[in-house]
Amino acid sequence: MKAPAFDAVLDFPLGKLGQDAPAEAVFLDGAVAARFTEYPVPGRKGAPFVRALAVGPVDVKWGDPFEVRTAAGDSLGCGTCLYPGSPSPDELKLSRRKALLTRLSLGEKEMILALAEAGGLKGLKGENLDVFCRLPRSRVEALAHLLEEEGKARILAFSPLFLVSQGTLDFLRGRVVSFVTQYHKKHPSQRGAPLEKLEKRFDAPRTVLVLALRLLAKEVRIIEEGGIVRLPDFRIPLTAADEETLAALERMVLSGQLGSVTLDDIQAEFKLTQGKLHTLLAVLAERKKIVEGLDGFILHSRWLDEIVRKIRESGKRELTVADFKVITGLSRKYSIPLLELLDSMGVTKRKGSVRDIL
Repeated sequence: MKAPAFDAVLDFPLGKLGQDAPAEAVFLDGAVAARFTEYPVPGRKGAPFVRALAVGPVDVKWGDPFEVRTAAGDSLGCGTCLYPGSPSPDELKLSRRKALLTRLSLGEKEMILALAEAGGLKGLKGENLDVFCRLPRSRVEALAHLLEEEGKARILAFSPLFLVSQGTLDFLRGRVVSFVTQYHKKHPSQRGAPLEKLEKRFDAPRTVLVLALRLLAKEVRIIEEGGIVRLPDFRIPLTAADEETLAALERMVLSGQLGSVTLDDIQAEFKLTQGKLHTLLAVLAERKKIVEGLDGFILHSRWLDEIVRKIRESGKRELTVADFKVITGLSRKYSIPLLELLDSMGVTKRKGSVRDIL
């Protein structure tokens, strides 16, 4: 990284040189004039953390060794770069800098973990690590594997590398549960929080958020269905009148044309507001009574189960739209969106003009 400033650790007391005195940092590929300023960290007088301010940009990366010489050319000792292109003292508090430099001084694996933690929800990407240090890709991947085996980090991708610390994931999981809990309190008539709201709230890469949700679901701390996230024990509160409407609504869906009824049909029949309609449909969906098709029609789960059974017992390995119409008795108007629904459920998989039956 070419930058005029970097943080380093020296193997000699800076008192030999004098605070902010002119000196020379001699790297393997040349020397550069610099001034060294010690960070006031108790207990590190013999091996101080310092800020090096060079005369001009210097190509330096983490772990690069250098020799320190006085303006007269006398050698005082050696140093190791810990933080190339480090922020100024005003941009990073001393306590945080001390903690970070301590971690960066503990070796390759700890350096990678420290950077992943510093990246927070954005994690650590391979291109950023390439700028920071000179480790070859194979070494970085080996260290990432070690961190994952030790339960300290998670690898989300290798090409390019994308790493997030386990501590960050644990923090995010706790925040997600708190957010969904509060969402239920503020929106009791909704099934849960839309995934898009969680993405906006936490500003996390989708892969990180999905991993956190998957871990929470495995622990049965949340349930994610159809892009809606809720607590396992949450139920939409309903009145006795609501329950009567639900029963009538379910009967209407069940008695429809092979179970298919549109939202307009339901709203007109029960004279419901749009908000109330979606609340009641959400309850029926939660109770596994109905499934909403991709084209806005409502299908009773009993009919859907029957359709899936007929497809799998048809003896066919592939399915055309014409085949599907014969098996189900549905018109093309309902066949296409229902086939798309079955694709999304993993019952079928589209392959050109036909679908594989999975």
